[in-house]
Amino acid sequence: MKVIIHPLFVYILIAILECLPYTSNKFVLHEMPKAGDNFKSPENSAIFYYNGKGKYSYSSPECFFKLGNPPFQTSPDDGGIKLIDTQIVENIPFLGDLCDEKKAQSVYSRAKSPAYQKYLSTNYLLDNFSDLSHIVFYTLWSLSLMFYFRENKNKIYLTFAICFLGGIMLEFVQLFFIEGRNASFEDEELNCLGAVMGILIYWILLKSKKSLKLK
Repeated sequence: MKVIIHPLFVYILIAILECLPYTSNKFVLHEMPKAGDNFKSPENSAIFYYNGKGKYSYSSPECFFKLGNPPFQTSPDDGGIKLIDTQIVENIPFLGDLCDEKKAQSVYSRAKSPAYQKYLSTNYLLDNFSDLSHIVFYTLWSLSLMFYFRENKNKIYLTFAICFLGGIMLEFVQLFFIEGRNASFEDEELNCLGAVMGILIYWILLKSKKSLKLK
């Protein structure tokens, strides 16, 4: 238990999670997609399905996965999203929104992959839980630091400074050494928010403990 709540252990856990590589399909094809392909332009995040006559759009990630598609980082050879030249994508006729269930039943024909596969994808986690994870893990780290420095009168300043500098260091590691990851000022803001929340939670718990002792 002492190891698990130690600030160094918590920081190592954060570093491992923040340094997961984000893979992407960077190879751009200068050819028409084949019927049944999912594809997108490298200049736009919109994902389309090609039925041989035109393109249908997925209006949301939920719609994309509901129709049985594999995780975003899956190779195009294994049914993933193809990157198609922007000019070609723009010239393919748009036929509608694939998230209309009746329309999907009539035009959609892809092999279904198990729904749980998307949850096992690191890209899915990074796409959907990145902001939340920054706040949660820096709150835990902040709590751990506050407990570790509990006898130090400057524990609040030490805790915030360490969380701030530790977050910046990991952002630089992501920028220069981790494939597909970038430094983000917004992520550092979330780190600081988590640190402040941890300090407040520790302070509330401490006050509650003192109050109970007085009673």
